[in-house]
Amino acid sequence: MVHLCRQLRLSRAFLSAEICRFHKRSFSQKSSKRHQVYVSTSDDIYTNLALEEWLYEKEDFNQKSILLMWQNKPAVVIGRHQNPWLECSVPKLREHGIDLARRISGGGCVYHDLGNLNCSFLKTKKQYNRRQNLDLVVEAVTNRWGVDLQVNTREDIVLDGLYKISGTASKLGKNNTFHHFTLLHDVNEENLEMALESPMRIGVESKATDSKRSRIKNLSECDITIDFISLVEVIGQQFYKEAGVQGEITWIDPGDETLFPGVTEINKASKDWEWVFGKTPKFSIKRTFTSGELRTELSVSCHFEKGRIKTAEIMCDYRTPCVEEFTDRLQRELTGRRLHREDLHQTLNDYDLSQFDQKHSAVISWIIQSCVQALGTGV
Repeated sequence: MVHLCRQLRLSRAFLSAEICRFHKRSFSQKSSKRHQVYVSTSDDIYTNLALEEWLYEKEDFNQKSILLMWQNKPAVVIGRHQNPWLECSVPKLREHGIDLARRISGGGCVYHDLGNLNCSFLKTKKQYNRRQNLDLVVEAVTNRWGVDLQVNTREDIVLDGLYKISGTASKLGKNNTFHHFTLLHDVNEENLEMALESPMRIGVESKATDSKRSRIKNLSECDITIDFISLVEVIGQQFYKEAGVQGEITWIDPGDETLFPGVTEINKASKDWEWVFGKTPKFSIKRTFTSGELRTELSVSCHFEKGRIKTAEIMCDYRTPCVEEFTDRLQRELTGRRLHREDLHQTLNDYDLSQFDQKHSAVISWIIQSCVQALGTGV
């Protein structure tokens, strides 16, 4: 039965993707000029975030309000003030081809795939109302499918009073704002758990925003007819209903420079290492490792700024000139390095251990592997 349900969900996901492709068409102004519902034809996280940022920066919301909806291929999205290495498994994301993005809003870390709907309400600061937006979605979904949805005191949408199905965040500027959140309808829970399991949380001190882990459940487990296309339709029409107007849901190409001049540059910047990783708040790691076989102990302490190692201290109680010379050299070579696979691979994996005798080779190899474990980079 579990296998059958999974097959049905996969079939619906495939059908949803086909319907999205069928609906792709050029941007048009058929909707109410003051209230518009857009759905992105892209499933790329960077492209969709770039469009959202473009609308936030360029549109005049004194003249209109916008509901933007989209879905993404597998991706992990962290808040503006978060530490990616503490929120997810960066090596596993790389291994499984899962994108990692940092958004310009605050809040916690979320996992996206084609089983997740993203809603973004873009309005003036005067019109900004998170609870109103969440209530709109809850009313639309409960009216259509009769599921038990509520907005709790933390402004999460919860299913059956227990399961979080929506992560929410916002961006407030001088005049414009957006409030965006997820809606889990058929997310791959196994991939979600794998992607959000960080190997680097032990021994870390950080002032970055920390995500709160919650129990989750898919809406499709309550009603198999709940999917991306049907959610877009009912939420989009509820948006127009509450605005007191009639309008059409318009599918748009978020990468169209003729419609959104400059969006390509925003997209490019959103992928840059200096934004995704370099914007990480200062943090430090201190780990201690013990080898019973070698009868020695190692302390690894690193301080990070802008995703780079500012200082590194490696202390091993196997104190011989050979090992001390090696740890001194390793400290110097790690300093200034990005916490990045290629950068650290050069430092940690390029040593020729054949130059050492058997005992020293074993100790130095263990020191290297301990540093790899401490830095959690999967090199």
